[in-house]
Amino acid sequence: MADVIVVGAGLAGLASAVRLAKLGHQVTICERDEHLGGVLGRVDADGFTWDAGAASTTLPAALRDLFRKSGRPIESLVQLEPVTEPRRHMFSDGSVLDLPVSDRGAQEEAWTDLAGAPVAAQWTKLVDAYGDTWQLLRKTSLEPPLEDKLPIKTIRALKPWQSLEKVAQRELTDDRARAVLRHFAAQGGSDAGLTPGYVGVWSYLERTFGRWTIDGGFGALADALVQRAGERKITVRTSAEVVAVNTADGAVTGVRLSDGEEVRADIVVTDIDPRVLYESLLDDPAAKKARKRILSTHQAQAAYVVHLGLKDPVPELPFETVLHGTPTVVVRTGGTAPAGHQAWSVLVHGYPTDDVLDLLVARGLPVRENVVSRQTSPSWWAGVAWEGYKTARRRASNVSPVKGLYCVGAGAHPGSGVPATTLGAAIVADAIGKA
Repeated sequence: MADVIVVGAGLAGLASAVRLAKLGHQVTICERDEHLGGVLGRVDADGFTWDAGAASTTLPAALRDLFRKSGRPIESLVQLEPVTEPRRHMFSDGSVLDLPVSDRGAQEEAWTDLAGAPVAAQWTKLVDAYGDTWQLLRKTSLEPPLEDKLPIKTIRALKPWQSLEKVAQRELTDDRARAVLRHFAAQGGSDAGLTPGYVGVWSYLERTFGRWTIDGGFGALADALVQRAGERKITVRTSAEVVAVNTADGAVTGVRLSDGEEVRADIVVTDIDPRVLYESLLDDPAAKKARKRILSTHQAQAAYVVHLGLKDPVPELPFETVLHGTPTVVVRTGGTAPAGHQAWSVLVHGYPTDDVLDLLVARGLPVRENVVSRQTSPSWWAGVAWEGYKTARRRASNVSPVKGLYCVGAGAHPGSGVPATTLGAAIVADAIGKA
């Protein structure tokens, strides 16, 4: 049995902690805030409730595996529910596409109605092709730790040097279809011209595995993980900011807290910005090479999020609506509201030069006079921005060159988002193994 300290209690930190506790390790979580769950939380105000961060996910198997490998199935604590409504796309030319998320035939029909059969065939062919991409990524990058060098056959198949923008221009002739594909880069805070084309695999994952939310919102997922941590007898220390990872001879020995307390550990798992870790918390010769690589990355742009409480009547929108343009604006309607009202969360992907309400009005959603509550979510760590395909190698590895040190979360492999951070926690738990 190893003494494990998990630094940070976001989704990845909590997922790592409960997995490792189930494997028989003695786990302590050190979280600098009072709140556990990171951006998985709620905003409550004026009778409205909104998800502070994530509100849905694809790859539900990743969450199911997390709960199964840490104790009882997820259904014993929260209920995963499929998002059955199409995602609405509103374009600058005034056209609207209601694109079903998880139905190949319905997607093709929707594209046919909007842009004609040739464009529908192009979209379907492209998403179909991403099926092979998914299998390659799953076997080489998403389930095991990222290999130092992928087989040349895999590299040729992934074509990482081709950007998502290039794929959109080459495979799709309709600008609206290109915009829908680019959105998979925008939602991660990156430019499609600097994002590898294989990131479009999320179009295949959504169509194949659907998109899922949680009854009660994703704040309920954080609550469930905190409950699971209690069941696994994990020690949780809040207001416990880690200011240094202690090492000796290239191996971790514990951490130092902001009040000067030294806490011993055999293993340290960090769910914080790896650039902060390597620049400010870790001083060991074994980390020198990784430090240089990681500090060459830049932060992806987090979405600017405004939560609106609206009085009826307002436009009827599905669970998610994408307003294409510069910047891209996403409206989520999954919050709870008093009778006669609606709760919207508005996410701005890009640099907002106008107020959120001005953006909504300009994109065809005039709701200014309906606002009765307006709240803002704090910015969160959005991971690493794509700056070409080599970014995948510059991102922090899950297994550090310092023995006993591991990285999870948005800034580490395999990236940001609920599925990726959950998979990263699984990689680390497998690497550490049973007590």
